[in-house]
Amino acid sequence: MNKTKNLIAAVAVLLAVQVPFSSSAFAGKGGSSKLLSQAIASGSTDAIIAEVEKTEGLMCETCVQMVTDLTEDARYPVREVAGWWFAKRPALAEMLADQFKSELDNGNSIHVRNAADFLGSTRTYTALPNLRVAITRTGLDVEARLAIVRAAGSLAHVDGNAVLVAGMKDRDASVRTFAVKAWRDVLGQVNAEPAVALLADADSDVRAAAIAVVGGMKQLSARAQLEVLVVKDADAGVRRNAAWALGKLGTRESHAVLVTASNDSSGLVRMTAKAALASLRQ
Repeated sequence: MNKTKNLIAAVAVLLAVQVPFSSSAFAGKGGSSKLLSQAIASGSTDAIIAEVEKTEGLMCETCVQMVTDLTEDARYPVREVAGWWFAKRPALAEMLADQFKSELDNGNSIHVRNAADFLGSTRTYTALPNLRVAITRTGLDVEARLAIVRAAGSLAHVDGNAVLVAGMKDRDASVRTFAVKAWRDVLGQVNAEPAVALLADADSDVRAAAIAVVGGMKQLSARAQLEVLVVKDADAGVRRNAAWALGKLGTRESHAVLVTASNDSSGLVRMTAKAALASLRQ
């Protein structure tokens, strides 16, 4: 990104005030700027992640430059560990977060992807308003939209609910799946009503994920749909999840369909339905 040099210049000033630079000293778990550079040059995702983690406690201008560059890497695990590294340095993370928030508002798909992943991995809660706006932008690709939803999931705050609801309506199944899975993990979430609509999704992975959420959160308004899915869905994984969810809801009205499901062609469905029936009798 074009702002990298300006960011590093600002970071250098801040580091100069906080701690002397060290380009060779080992710190934390044995990392060094040299080893980090070698790992990046190798192109190995695992090597990069390992060396970034080893430099957890290392403060050097060269390291800041390298890890800042990693926030733009094409691989999510690399971007994630770069964000983790900056999260260990709150002042630096805040400085970069201000720049990344503007990328959410005005950047292209790649910029938005990188920005959302940084803000999510650094747990920048002040970015929630930007994420809510970003998810409504048109023209963003799947990676960018997924990153926005992923950031809201990482923050797990009710102020990110609008992002997750929008994600559940996304045209891409992977985004819908991630959004509905993240819904249950939000602190203080009171119901799974937005996930109920996804029980009728065309994608079986989305349906299975939505069932896990409505069952785990005991969303009683989903009972009728779950009773249809447990005996009629074409996907065995969906039928199994529906049996489990009906067991979690624990209503006697589901007894008949669970009896039917206990004779399903899939062993997993039969076993889950029988366990759900047992829970109804308790």
